[in-house]
Amino acid sequence: MGNFVNIALPIPMKRLFTYHTEEDSVLVGVRALVPFGKKILTGIIVETNVAERDDAKPILELLDNNPVFSKKMLELTKWISDYYYASWGETLYAALPQGMSPQSVITVRIAKNIDDDDVSVMAKKAPRRAELLQLLRNHKGPLSVSYLQQQLNMDSVTSQLEALELDGTIEITRGIENAIQAKKQKAITISFSLLQNNEEFHNILNHLDSNAPKQSLLLSSLYLHAMHNRPHVLLQEILKETRTSSSAADSLVEKGYATYLEVEVQRTAEHSATNALAQGDESELPLTEEQAHAVRYIDSAITDKQSKTFLLHGVTGSGKTLVYLHAIKKTLAEQRTALMLVPEISLTPQLIDRFRSTFGDAVTVLHSKMSGGERYDAWRAIQRGDVQLVLGVRSALFAPLHNVGLIIVDEEHEHSYKQESPSPRYNARDCSVIRGIIENAVIVLGSATPSLESMYNAQTGKYHLLEIESRADGATLPDIQVVDMLEERKMKKVKSGFSSILLEHIKDRIVKKEGVILLQNRRGFAPHLECEDCGNVPQCYQCNVSLTYHKYSNQLRCHYCGWSKLAVKSCEVCGNAEMSIIGSGTQRIEEDLQQVLEQENKKAVIQRVDQDTTSKRGEMRKILEKFTNGDIDILVGTQMIAKGLNIPRVTLVGVINADLQLHIPDFRSGERTYQLLTQVAGRAGRDKSKRGEVLIQTNQPKHQAIISAKLGKYDIFYNDELQQRRDAQYPPFTRFVMIEFTGKNQELVHQHAHIFASYLPKISKAVLVLGPSKPNIDKIRGLFRRMIIVKGVKSEDSTGNALRHALNVAYSHYFQTDAVSTVRVIIDIDSYSAL
Repeated sequence: MGNFVNIALPIPMKRLFTYHTEEDSVLVGVRALVPFGKKILTGIIVETNVAERDDAKPILELLDNNPVFSKKMLELTKWISDYYYASWGETLYAALPQGMSPQSVITVRIAKNIDDDDVSVMAKKAPRRAELLQLLRNHKGPLSVSYLQQQLNMDSVTSQLEALELDGTIEITRGIENAIQAKKQKAITISFSLLQNNEEFHNILNHLDSNAPKQSLLLSSLYLHAMHNRPHVLLQEILKETRTSSSAADSLVEKGYATYLEVEVQRTAEHSATNALAQGDESELPLTEEQAHAVRYIDSAITDKQSKTFLLHGVTGSGKTLVYLHAIKKTLAEQRTALMLVPEISLTPQLIDRFRSTFGDAVTVLHSKMSGGERYDAWRAIQRGDVQLVLGVRSALFAPLHNVGLIIVDEEHEHSYKQESPSPRYNARDCSVIRGIIENAVIVLGSATPSLESMYNAQTGKYHLLEIESRADGATLPDIQVVDMLEERKMKKVKSGFSSILLEHIKDRIVKKEGVILLQNRRGFAPHLECEDCGNVPQCYQCNVSLTYHKYSNQLRCHYCGWSKLAVKSCEVCGNAEMSIIGSGTQRIEEDLQQVLEQENKKAVIQRVDQDTTSKRGEMRKILEKFTNGDIDILVGTQMIAKGLNIPRVTLVGVINADLQLHIPDFRSGERTYQLLTQVAGRAGRDKSKRGEVLIQTNQPKHQAIISAKLGKYDIFYNDELQQRRDAQYPPFTRFVMIEFTGKNQELVHQHAHIFASYLPKISKAVLVLGPSKPNIDKIRGLFRRMIIVKGVKSEDSTGNALRHALNVAYSHYFQTDAVSTVRVIIDIDSYSAL
């Protein structure tokens, strides 16, 4: 008889698809391999026993015996897909580790010998086909269709492939990609009969002692492992332990004294066995009165098993992590699990060590630098219930923990919690609150510089505000000084971008062997090169942005699409022999500082910390360990070094240019500047015996973000910024939606943006529409862009229903009558960017 089920597929269509299976009993939350057009996709069964359909295709294979998604996780992913205008299938796909959603793949290779003449002849009658063929000739192995389309900058190569396949020039292979599997290794176990018969075991051992001592040693070791509840041991491990060979093991197996078996092993991400970046079990440290107050309220909510959201606002160095540790301990004591999110991978090496010092193997980590196999193994361990605490970045929101009692979002203000691409474009902080409600868990949002939205929610009673106004351990907040660089330049006190006062402080710390952190939130050597004669600035051919100069690799690189080329020595427009280096990135700051110090006979080990230097696995940990131990004197880095680091030897923080974000045309630029300055300032003076100092170099010393950071007064910034947001109708007083249109044809993109806008309300107090308009960067990755900004005014539409209705109507009208495949429409709810 079988069963008809609805399946969510990982495609941008907001609907479910009905399939048929011969299985009478099918569980919701199971993966299924299904045909979809010419493709094969992995979907998730979300509804069973649905109405029969004559056109329903059969499921090819059910991939699981038990659900990979619980009912609560299905509820969360459904909410995310509805709220953020994504398909349910896309959201479920994002919630699974890479490799758990196999799909069909098509690869192409040349099937016969092709020479230059053949390509030339084809180029005259079919230039696109010839271009594709040349690309295949330049590669030894087969290429995927998606790679061909990307390299040729084409939406589709189907017609070219069909023609080339028809005349036998190419061979197309269609198959299903391999899913990630559990890793297995060969293990060995002592025969059960020998464990049951002690006399027989000793007789065999005595015999082997005389005739095969290596076998005797190996058998004895197997016996001891079994007696210590290790019935099987990895073969490689025990051979190394006993210094015996595989032939000895083979002999034991042949004689029936031992048995080989395959066992599943977990691939583990790198971490320090000694927890080198931690200072012991911090949960044993005494709590301050303010910390104890926060812990009491959070523990009470955990005991009550009622969902409640706390905003923990504590100054930098106030010991928010200690509050987290106590809350997690309480949760685990209640036999529930805990999830902690951190904003960036740069935070995790030290946090991993600190949490493992307290919770040992009960904690596992999920982040993007893990291999696919490591993520898969960690995910399965969590789902099996082997793990009680998960520490991870944004995507760890979907960790399959059971019986969640606590969710912590550290540095909750960080914009990296917002997924920008691909769909779903969710905010992990806000979704953590929703998951907490679904799980009946307590949510703690922590920050020294809370987002305006979160603080406003606390001030209006939506969240419970907990404040810690003093640093822990008797340490004091650092002295912060603003350096007016306009005045410094007038007085000729600036050398290579460093004010005289900052240089003097750096030299002082070098002598004292104290740590220095210098922030320049721009990687590369310089923002761009420029011709002094004609003003030409090398641009990315795919994006309307200048190329960043990277001196050490001698490259000009686009930080939007990743395209790069060798740096030009002369102007490509006028031929001028010299190109000027404009501005400074982390590479240039590192080099200039080294030169300045050498000129003054000061030796220092300077280390750059940005995406370029930490892209290699484990590199961030190595750098932090060396800096903590004093092997590195100065860190020069981007915002990666501004948050979460707790290194007592740091007594000086310098901000090279505080204005980099200040004048970006984005309503959050002032907030982000204040948060970044406050966070990086908080790295100084963590040791109570050494007062920290912070020097902020700026051309805008009177800006409210700079003044508030200098004074260390969050409330001054919050109140001023809140009033400006109210006047300009920005969040938290409105819901901010950005609708983006992209395509290769600029005129078509422009036209479709206006068509969509025509379906949005013209005059409404509840829904305000701005645009369509051309964004500052109107071309990225070869695609032209147009934007519409829609604001839902909360005072007129408290539930958001009017905004949702307006978007639904416009979306429905447009996609029913006007949508074309060559223009992509992206609806970004609660957008974090207006660029």
